Amino acid sequence: MRIIAFDGDSELEDIPSLAIVIKAVPFEKSFVPAFFIQSPDDDHDMNLDELNALMDGVEIAQRSIDRIIAFILKQSYREEDNKHKNYETDGEEDDL
Repeated sequence: MRIIAFDGDSELEDIPSLAIVIKAVPFEKSFVPAFFIQSPDDDHDMNLDELNALMDGVEIAQRSIDRIIAFILKQSYREEDNKHKNYETDGEEDDL
């Protein structure tokens, strides 16, 4: 897999290639994934290189989402730990 930085000189949406759209769709008090592959036009011929690049992008996105989830979980754990520590400290003051 070759990864290059997007230069940002043009809009990513203006590049005529396949795209994957993934959404978290509300369903029964939670979310489920929904996705579709979009081609730039009806005459666009898909090829293996383009599809492989999309798969590489999905893998990169998965790793990024995993890091975000890990950050959120660590932050939540720290907040709960701090609440617990503050609760213990508050209780000790009452004993004095």
